[in-house]
Amino acid sequence: MKPRFLIDLDTPSARRLVALALAAMAPATLAGTSINQRAAADPAGQVEISNISGSVVVTGWDRSEIEVTGELGEGSERLEFSRADQLTRVKVIVPKRSSNVESTDLIVRVPAGSSIAVNTVSADLGVQGVRGSQRLQSVSGDIQTTVVSEDLECKTVSGDVRVTGSSQRSLTTVMTVSGDARLERLAGEVNGNTVSGNITVSMGEASRSRLRSTSGDLGVTGRLAGDARLDFESMSGNVRLDLEGPVGAEFDLSSFNGDINNCFGPKAARTDEYAPGTELRFRQGAGGARVRIKTFNGDIALCNK
Repeated sequence: MKPRFLIDLDTPSARRLVALALAAMAPATLAGTSINQRAAADPAGQVEISNISGSVVVTGWDRSEIEVTGELGEGSERLEFSRADQLTRVKVIVPKRSSNVESTDLIVRVPAGSSIAVNTVSADLGVQGVRGSQRLQSVSGDIQTTVVSEDLECKTVSGDVRVTGSSQRSLTTVMTVSGDARLERLAGEVNGNTVSGNITVSMGEASRSRLRSTSGDLGVTGRLAGDARLDFESMSGNVRLDLEGPVGAEFDLSSFNGDINNCFGPKAARTDEYAPGTELRFRQGAGGARVRIKTFNGDIALCNK
């Protein structure tokens, strides 16, 4: 006779228990293993990607499918890869109460016309070859992307942002806390906000731009559209605007406790004989553009390259 505390593996109920136990263990067996999954996707669909730590690289290609490869970090439960209508989700699932999850590196290939939304915590994020809109967010990871003509939104706390455009008009919005942002070959509308990071923008033709900084510096280079509206403001950071080509605009510059340097000729005047503060308002050329720059402690530099 068999002892009662032992399970008879030859019974149907025991076999079911073993099967359930193996199924429960399956997610753990994925940890630290390679990822290689693929599914059909809408050529102009939406893709949402989420990863806690490691890296995410998104590349656009000419196929109507999504491919996910990489390495699932040890301690992760599984990779969720699902599709509903035009939306495809790629998400690294980790235990809710675990501090021993290693980095997961994802390489995601999507149809080039896709719109993407990527959310990470400490994972670096890179995007190239995607023509649709992009919404990229990270806490401490760096963000690097290329854009064509669709909207782009980048948010990070302590990571750096690097954006390379194609000189086609688009709407670009960047927000950082302590990370630096470098934006190149953009056109159209560029908006940015930072606390202590620096924002540097190189534009083809600027139509609209609104930049704000607490202690970081703001630097912009580009041409003004005929009806451009630029508005820059900083508390203790410096602001520099270098304009290319013929300039036709009205300028409104003011600083409470900083210097104003103007290469166009007119000099700044004190706002009060006994208190700090300088301002400069003038028109250059015959264009209808308007530029407003205001600082509290930072300097202002305006030049024509």
